[in-house]
Amino acid sequence: MTAPDSTTTRRPIPLDDLTPAKLWSALDPPVRALAARALYRHDWGETDTRREADAAVAQALRFRDAMVKKLSLDQRADYLVKAVRATESLAGSLLLALHLVHRRPMLAAFLDALGIPHEGGLISKDHELTAPEPKTLAAATARLFAEFPDSEVEVYLATLVAMDPDSWAGLAGTLKSRPRPNA
Repeated sequence: MTAPDSTTTRRPIPLDDLTPAKLWSALDPPVRALAARALYRHDWGETDTRREADAAVAQALRFRDAMVKKLSLDQRADYLVKAVRATESLAGSLLLALHLVHRRPMLAAFLDALGIPHEGGLISKDHELTAPEPKTLAAATARLFAEFPDSEVEVYLATLVAMDPDSWAGLAGTLKSRPRPNA
């Protein structure tokens, strides 16, 4: 499956009291499908995330866990998108999977523009993240919007706000000031 392009119809992202689950539910189905497949296909090392996704599918479909494990990864991903109302934890995992599997160059470009040390788009573990200066943040977001599809940048920035509102509060204003697609 290919990533949706920037010309797809987009629903507005609910920026007030944004949480991972609210953001996840606002994403268009093709983007959610991309994230769900990323969650299932990538080897994350630990299986807690997949177990959480499988448990959510089992609950939504009223299946036993063993039955869910017999489904293909694509079937599980499809059910995750279509039948599951994601918890905050699961939504956060899905959003991370989307960005880490399909959008790493954007993550790296943003962190480079902010001068934040990272490894392939993941903030270095020894770096103590603080809210970036407004001017630096504005320049970094402008760079992203110039280099990457608007819809992908908007979802990435909204993901940062939803997952760490203290560090990324300045992004909410950037997102609110952007022209909104017709809903």
